[in-house]
Amino acid sequence: MLETGLRRELVKNRWLLSLAVVVTVGATAWAWQLAATGFSRSPQLADRGVIAVALDASQTDVTTPVQVDVAYNPGTGKAGTTSLALVLQHEFGAVPETAPPTAAIVLICGELATGIDMVNKFDQPVKWKPVQPKSENGDYWSMLGGSMSRCMYTRVSLEGGAAGLRQEILSGVSRMTGTRTSGARLLYVLPGITTLPTASAGDVAFRPLPPGSKATIRLYNQPDDFNAQTASPQLPDSGILRWTRELPGGAGPLSYRLSGELLDTAAKQQRDLFMAGALAGVAGGGIMLAIEAAVQLLLNRSRKRAASSQAVAPPPQSQDLTKVPVLITPPTAATPPHRLDRSMPVAVAAAVGATAVLILLRRRRNRRRF
Repeated sequence: MLETGLRRELVKNRWLLSLAVVVTVGATAWAWQLAATGFSRSPQLADRGVIAVALDASQTDVTTPVQVDVAYNPGTGKAGTTSLALVLQHEFGAVPETAPPTAAIVLICGELATGIDMVNKFDQPVKWKPVQPKSENGDYWSMLGGSMSRCMYTRVSLEGGAAGLRQEILSGVSRMTGTRTSGARLLYVLPGITTLPTASAGDVAFRPLPPGSKATIRLYNQPDDFNAQTASPQLPDSGILRWTRELPGGAGPLSYRLSGELLDTAAKQQRDLFMAGALAGVAGGGIMLAIEAAVQLLLNRSRKRAASSQAVAPPPQSQDLTKVPVLITPPTAATPPHRLDRSMPVAVAAAVGATAVLILLRRRRNRRRF
């Protein structure tokens, strides 16, 4: 009877230990999977290149400002590409319509020049040529973010549009991405824009845009749940994703950066973190249950060994060797005390563990915000 009871107790504790291990491992793995996206690293993206707009060196009589408008749509087209449109406008005022078109030069440098494919306002393909400078000028490094040899250029003619206005429109795509997503965080990195000093590079010579010229950089097609948080340079108007700068006006920023949060994704992460905290609490309760089952299993085994060693007594000290040894009946072991129901302590431990882990996860997440 005693051996049967101990064996039943051993089997019961083994099953309990196995169940506790399975619950602990499963809850831990699930919690880790849910919490993984909540602790994703901040997105990183290097500068995407620079757009430089200048007048042809022969345009010495052009003194009225030229307006440059660049619009980016990083979320359109094929994956890994960025759609863009470049609009050049020249309000020539009193210049007669019979005057020759305003000649300008557009340079696309850095990553933006990768696979650049654009058309003009007449839907004709834009032909790009590599810049082959005879010598490197230190100004180019600060304005273009590197050597001018990393640039492609094209000549454009600003012809008459509306009364007193000449313009040219270049639109197309580049095989570079201006966005990077990590969890609920979204980063935009848009190419900078500048003009160039008077100089020549290979078969092209240029001069800076006239004083008073301005550039505008716009961002379109951002997700509906995107919440802008930080921008470099700062956005001039709240809620409008647009930067403006004077051309010429120094080298200017090499890139325009905007970072923020996807609200729908962030809400889902909050739910996942809550579930991860609850599962972590379940895993903690499973660990306590596994420890208790393991200790009880070891105690039951030690009791069984002790009972086996006392089952047979040593033979009596007698000269009569023909007597059969008398079996000594071991004292009846006390019935193991009935274990109390573990559901309540396990539930309490799970709740406490879930609360503690949830608080820790949220604190860590808050520290890693932008």
